[in-house]
Amino acid sequence: MSESGLRLDLHNHTHHSADGLMSPAVLLKAAQAKGIDCIAVTDHNTVRGGVEAAALAEADPSLPRVIPGIELSTVAGEIIGLYVWEDIPAGLPLLEAAMQIRGKGGLIYLPHPFDLFRRGAIARGERLRAADLSDIVEVVNGRSLGPLAGRKATKLAARMDKPGGAGSDAHREAEIGLACVVIEAYPSRDTLVSLVAAGTVSHDLSLREYTLNLGMQGLAPLTRIRRRVSGGLTRR
Repeated sequence: MSESGLRLDLHNHTHHSADGLMSPAVLLKAAQAKGIDCIAVTDHNTVRGGVEAAALAEADPSLPRVIPGIELSTVAGEIIGLYVWEDIPAGLPLLEAAMQIRGKGGLIYLPHPFDLFRRGAIARGERLRAADLSDIVEVVNGRSLGPLAGRKATKLAARMDKPGGAGSDAHREAEIGLACVVIEAYPSRDTLVSLVAAGTVSHDLSLREYTLNLGMQGLAPLTRIRRRVSGGLTRR
């Protein structure tokens, strides 16, 4: 990632996700070390990680700025709410979930719409509607298994006239900073979409990373089971 500007990573997880391995503090320190200037914390079905990370960043200006969010499981698959500070129930119909995000003042980000074998990817029959409801469509995901999904997502974003976003989808330290959008200024809720639209998607994904991603996705169910058995995750 050699472009000048601010690096914005729009999709990441902490240990408040069942398959996340980092505390909010570890995530922020690792993002700082990777040169990320602003990071969205989007745990599965909870805002706890994002809210905690935002408080840490507020207390320490040297850390990356934080966009709190939630990766919400809907009947049709996952969508992300950015700038969301309160939990939203999982398992809602797609439209109702989108309305809940909007009602809480959030923006809608469609993650990994074409990733094969992805737990929670949006249903094929709902892709167009999900993209239409979204403010930003993710065109590069740091956990993808190959470049084809990103190329398809880029075409979807163009078709629906939506900006293309990027996120590392990091669940562990080594994954942070794999994908980002290089933008001109720190975003706010009101400026995020326009900054992403004018920005440049950047990533460090190669055959090596795609191969590692295959292994890590295979291990994710084991991580969830281990944490459940050890009591490391509270049921939500």
